[in-house]
Amino acid sequence: MLNLEALKQFKDNHYARHLVFKSGHVEILVVCWRPGQGSPIHDHDNSDGLMIIMEGEITNTSYYPDGRKVTTVWRAGDVGHTPLGVKHEVKNTSTEDVVSLHIYAPPLKRELQGADMGYHNTVLPQEVELPSEVIRYFLGTACQKTSFQLLDPGL
Repeated sequence: MLNLEALKQFKDNHYARHLVFKSGHVEILVVCWRPGQGSPIHDHDNSDGLMIIMEGEITNTSYYPDGRKVTTVWRAGDVGHTPLGVKHEVKNTSTEDVVSLHIYAPPLKRELQGADMGYHNTVLPQEVELPSEVIRYFLGTACQKTSFQLLDPGL
């Protein structure tokens, strides 16, 4: 199981990225944000990205190729999606700490992460529990299962 409490570790100078699982097909992170911390404007290259807010609320601003700029506040339980070809920035504009779960498929390319954006741990669980909305998104169908087994971390 994903031990969220063990991964809730913050940094004072930058948001903290904690690796949960990574294979050649998917990368799962827990990210911890102090008030005022945020990302630069970026895209995920060829990776599709989901962000599930576990605790708190965060502001996401998406920049679309057609020039539109859309700002949304995502709260605990919300699942945000950053589609291919869209740039975005994320910022904790609240006064509380924020914890979010990020899923990228395929994994992010290292050069997109920046020099100081390495992982702050190396946890490889055997089972990850995700909200049913996330499972449905990846399977493309309605299903009741809210967890899946990572039987082969080398997938």
